[in-house]
Amino acid sequence: MSAATMDAAPQRRRPRREIREITLLVVTVAIILGVGIVKPGFMHYDNLEFMVLSAVVLGLIAIGQTFVIMTSGIDLSVSAVMGLSAVVFGLASTTVHLPLAAALPLCLILGTALGSVNGVLVAWVRIPPIIATLGTYSLFGGLTFIVSNGTQVDQVSNQFARFGNGDLIPHLPVPTPVLALAAVALLAWFVLNHMIFGRNILAIGNNASAAYNAGIPVKRTLLFVYMIAGALASFGGLVFVAYTGSATATTGTGDHVELQSIAIALIGGTLISGGRGNLAGTVIGSVFLSVVITALVFLHVPAIWYSAGEGLMILAAVTLGAKRGAAR
Repeated sequence: MSAATMDAAPQRRRPRREIREITLLVVTVAIILGVGIVKPGFMHYDNLEFMVLSAVVLGLIAIGQTFVIMTSGIDLSVSAVMGLSAVVFGLASTTVHLPLAAALPLCLILGTALGSVNGVLVAWVRIPPIIATLGTYSLFGGLTFIVSNGTQVDQVSNQFARFGNGDLIPHLPVPTPVLALAAVALLAWFVLNHMIFGRNILAIGNNASAAYNAGIPVKRTLLFVYMIAGALASFGGLVFVAYTGSATATTGTGDHVELQSIAIALIGGTLISGGRGNLAGTVIGSVFLSVVITALVFLHVPAIWYSAGEGLMILAAVTLGAKRGAAR
């Protein structure tokens, strides 16, 4: 392949990514307008805000999942990390009145620690990611039941509620979690596109053996990637309990957030085989999936069909991604 061809490849892929993002936006708006005509309450401000805040939680977790998938891995434990964090910080808010200023860094520490377990199992113990994270999914999910004692956590402190539902900037009706997602997405984009760590992630996803032979610290990079996924899943759990005011032992796992995060990443344009990601598509995909799920509720579609729909979206996204990957 000539140098000119290599330089032209990213330019060809960029319009494809933009077309995917625009298509997702158009379809999302069309669903909002279409369902809004049939069910006018769907376009009520409170419901739109609910969909946006739900998209924030999904987006945070899906960004971490995107990083993992770019290494040709998968993280099934993110929903359990989210649920455990939601319960831990919900209880901390109601029992010991933990201030939000302390909860935020502790949340990141907890998620990073849980993610590091996955990283060690995948990078050093060499357990396949799907097996390692399936095991920690059960482990972290069991800890959630132990910590919560099977009861619901509710009535979080006003500090948490203001963070989950308030506006950080006066006279700008943008919920604080939305600004948090924007900051995380921008930071993730910068890391992926302008730091050596980001290039290492893509190199490992394309060919881990070649990356190792080229001197890339494969094990350390994988560890950091799973730590990032854990930290963002934990942050998603904190945002969830802050805006809903409650959490249960099945938070995250009961809604199959791990599958939703995978679906969002793939729908957004990340290749399941690794080596390519689209963070902008991930963020838009989180809004799309949040709108779809809420629309199904408004249209009274039985909940048993939700997982089937998510599975179909994953299969469609993987099939489309495989065709595009083969065409590179």
